[in-house]
Amino acid sequence: MACFDFIVDSQAATHRVAHWLRPLLSGHGFISLVGDLGVGKTEFARAFVRAYCGDIIVPSPSFTLVQPYESGDVRLLHADLYRLAEASEIYELGLIEAMDDHICLIEWADKADGLLPKADVIVRFDMVAGQDHQRHIEISSEDETLLAALRAAYQRDQQVEKFLVTHDWSPTQAQRQPLAGDASTRRYDRLTKTDGHSAVLMDWQSGPDGAADYDGQAYSQVVHLAEATPAYCRMNQWLEAHDMRVPQILASDEGAGFVLLEDLGDMTLAALDKVGDAARKPIVYAEAIETLLHLHAQPAADFLAVYNGRVQAIETSLFLDWYLPWRGISVTPSARQAWMNLWQNLGDSLLEAPKVSVLRDFHSVNMLWQPQAQGRYRLGLIDVQDALAGHAAYDLLSLLQDARIDVSPQQVALSYQNYTDARFTDAADKQAFSRAYAIAGAQRSLKIAGIFVRLAQRDAKPNYLDHLPRIIGYIQHNLAHPALDDIAAWLEAEAPMSLQMPFGDT
Repeated sequence: MACFDFIVDSQAATHRVAHWLRPLLSGHGFISLVGDLGVGKTEFARAFVRAYCGDIIVPSPSFTLVQPYESGDVRLLHADLYRLAEASEIYELGLIEAMDDHICLIEWADKADGLLPKADVIVRFDMVAGQDHQRHIEISSEDETLLAALRAAYQRDQQVEKFLVTHDWSPTQAQRQPLAGDASTRRYDRLTKTDGHSAVLMDWQSGPDGAADYDGQAYSQVVHLAEATPAYCRMNQWLEAHDMRVPQILASDEGAGFVLLEDLGDMTLAALDKVGDAARKPIVYAEAIETLLHLHAQPAADFLAVYNGRVQAIETSLFLDWYLPWRGISVTPSARQAWMNLWQNLGDSLLEAPKVSVLRDFHSVNMLWQPQAQGRYRLGLIDVQDALAGHAAYDLLSLLQDARIDVSPQQVALSYQNYTDARFTDAADKQAFSRAYAIAGAQRSLKIAGIFVRLAQRDAKPNYLDHLPRIIGYIQHNLAHPALDDIAAWLEAEAPMSLQMPFGDT
């Protein structure tokens, strides 16, 4: 069994190791945590569970022996066998059977006296002589691909620390903790100094997302998704220059893929419910509308690619390539071409309106509330790197047809009216915007349905499937507009029942 080893000097470093391991595992297997009392096994296990389940309380299973967790389609068992009275008790815990469809994270597996199967991954912790705050970690596995990925993660971590030392955020000056990830290949850490001052590190290794399946290019390339930090920095700086609230760039090494950002906190629109501050949400939506009105009063940034019909059609092809097969439906080449033609024509028709900077991700998790600021500056914008020049309707519907949270019909109606009343006085302009809103809404939700299935199947992020019923509801709503009659007819003919809910066991 091959292995690699390294030294960590803090709990935060141990947490990062757990986050490295999480995306490299399938939905089942046995991870054995080995080491004496007090060396960090349980701390590692807590970080591993939180990498799947978010910032939850993870108690030690010392007395219960086994603690279960679920996150989407992934099920975990965290076991501590230190107090196992007899090895044969292992059969009563159900751990062996669970390894077929659970990730089993087991401390003190040696107490089972060889009754457990061979571990898929062994993580061994040891004290470092004379260094109470340091731990020696050795990770072993027969999976060379997994070990190679872990070595790469460790080497990248060393590059990060060199960058942070250069800018006075070294490990001796600031603690570094992983932040919850998103659907991208970017990683984020929060840095906190002893005086409470904090910053956020964006770690983004450049490169396309996925295989070159589109005429020799990756999906991210053909639809103009940003693939490196320069795209983020350029759009961030453009927004700041146009009086938008974005995190200040404190330092960057764009070639290496590191950006040190002002920390705007965690108070997203989605988080307001969790902290019992739902009453503030109407204010946030009002400032979001003001932000969009200000953004859409500017011509599109001159460096942005155009969000044309070809790009929009290729985005909707994710619905054909991922969502429909997930539902057990395949389409013929001729039907696929008809779909692409329909969407290219619809997308190109949206370009008849003046183009604005379309952020493409203007929704709840990318808006950070800044209560100490005034007016629309209370809304901090992140995740702006994928902007294109296109129709203004797209970002409004991103806000009101949010992929991750439900927006009340009353809030949707009020925000939509406030936006359109402020921008248009002519009834014909409002009608044209309504058409564009429905087209862009259907296009975006079809794309997202495919992306969420892809994230679950290709990237082992099953939580995104939890949002599919909401996305399908948006598709059905938007298809009611006459502008989408041909799309509705295509779906009825080529993919009947594909939008039916519930999904059942498909």
